[in-house]
Amino acid sequence: MKFLSDKLNTPIDSFDLLLKFNSFLLIYVSFFTTRIPFSPSNYINSFGGEVSNIQNQIVYLFLFFSSMLIFVKRFHRILTYIRSEKFLTIFVFLCLASALWTDYPLLSIKRSFQLFVTYIVVVEAILYIKPKILLKQLLIVVSLYVFINLISTRISPYAIDPKFGTWRGTELHKNHLAQTSIYCLLSSIILFHFTQSKWIKIYNLVLMLSSVFLVYRAHSSSAVIVLAMILFLGAIFYAESIFNILKIGRSFLGFTFLFLLCLAFIFLIFSSEVFGLVPGYFGKDMTLSGRVPIWEYVGTEIDKKLLLGYGFATYWIMGSTRILLFADYFEGFKVNQAHNGYLEIVLQLGIVGFVFFLFLLSAFLYRLFKVNNNLAIIVLISMLTLNFTESVLFKVGLGTTTFCFFAAYTLVSYFYLHPIELDSNEPNNFIEIENSNRYENTLKLTNYNFNKHISKNSRY
Repeated sequence: MKFLSDKLNTPIDSFDLLLKFNSFLLIYVSFFTTRIPFSPSNYINSFGGEVSNIQNQIVYLFLFFSSMLIFVKRFHRILTYIRSEKFLTIFVFLCLASALWTDYPLLSIKRSFQLFVTYIVVVEAILYIKPKILLKQLLIVVSLYVFINLISTRISPYAIDPKFGTWRGTELHKNHLAQTSIYCLLSSIILFHFTQSKWIKIYNLVLMLSSVFLVYRAHSSSAVIVLAMILFLGAIFYAESIFNILKIGRSFLGFTFLFLLCLAFIFLIFSSEVFGLVPGYFGKDMTLSGRVPIWEYVGTEIDKKLLLGYGFATYWIMGSTRILLFADYFEGFKVNQAHNGYLEIVLQLGIVGFVFFLFLLSAFLYRLFKVNNNLAIIVLISMLTLNFTESVLFKVGLGTTTFCFFAAYTLVSYFYLHPIELDSNEPNNFIEIENSNRYENTLKLTNYNFNKHISKNSRY
C-alpha cells in the first residue's frame, strides 16, 4: 500500500508521458502502418494515381509537434547527440533538401518529413526512455502483430493474397507480411536475450516460432533466405561463445567467415553453374521473378540524373508519365519500386546521396565493431539482405525496416559516443536500468560491450 501511495503522490511528468506515447505510437505505425486493417479501400488499385493518406498526415503531424515540444524542452542534450552522431542526420537532411531539385517538391517534402519525424522520435526515445519501457512497448506491438495476423487468416478473406494464394494477413502483399515477421522474429530474440524470467522466455519463444510460421506461410523467398541467415549466424555466434571459454572465440569467428568467403570464391570460379541452380530452389528463375530486367531499366533511368537523382520518394509517382513509359516497356507490367534498395537510393538521391549512405553505413559498421554486439550484427545483416531484393530501407508508408535501422543505428551510436560524457545537467533516463533477474544481461557502458553484465542499480 505504501508503494501505491508513493505512486499516487508522485507528480506526473507530462513530458515523460509524451515521450513514451510518441515512442509507442511510432513503433505501432511502423509495424501496422496507419491503415485500418481489412478496409476495402486498402485494396483499390494503387497504380491509378497518388492518393492522400489522412491517417498518415494526422499521426506524423502529431509526432512532429509533440517531438518538437520535447526538443525545445530538452534542447541541449538532443542537439549535442545529433552533432556528435552526424552521418544519419546529414542523410536525413539530404532527403529533405532533395525537394529543391525534384519534379514533385510537395510530395518529396511530405515523404522526407515522415523520415525526419521517425528520426527525431527515435533519438528522443533512446536518450530519455528507460530500456525496460521500450522493451515492453516493443513486446506489446510485436505480440499484437503476430497474433492478429495468425488469427486474421481464419476470419478474414482479405488475409489471403488472391494473386498467390498465400497469407498476407493485415498487409497488402505477402512480401510485406514476411518482411515484418522477420522483424518480429528479431525483436523476439532480443526480448528473449534481455529477460531471465522463465515464463517470459517461454512466451518470447512462442513469438519466435509464430514469426517463423508467418514467414513460412507468406512464401516469400527473400524472407526465407534471411531466416536461414539468422539461424546460421545464430549458430556461428553460439559456437563463438563456447570457444570464448578457451579465449579463441573471435579467432574462431574470423576463421569461419574467411573459410566461407574462400569457399564461395572457389565455387564461383570453378563451379559457377552451381550458383545458377540456387534461384530454382526458391521457386525463382534467373531473373529473380523479373527483378533483373527492372534493375537494368532503373540503371538507364539513373544515368539520366546521375548526380542528384529524381528526389526522395518521387520517382515512382502513380499515374505519372514515367510509370506509363515503364508499363509500355514491360508490356503493361507496373511496379512502384526498384526491387533493390541500393539502386533506389541512387535513383532518388543520385551518386551524391549514395556516397552519403556509404558514409552512414561505414560509420554504422565501425561503431558496431567497437560496440561488439552479436545481436546488432544479425539485425544489420538481415536489414541489408532484405534491402537487396526489395526497396525497404528509407521507405515511408511501409517503414518497419526504416524504423529498425534508425533504432539500431541510434542505439549503437549512443553507446559508441559514450553519452555519459555529453555536457548536460539533465537526467538521462536511458542510462538507468535495474539489474533484476529480467535484465541481468543488459549492456555495460564502461567498455561499450553489449554482452557484459552490470551490477545492481548501475548506470551504463
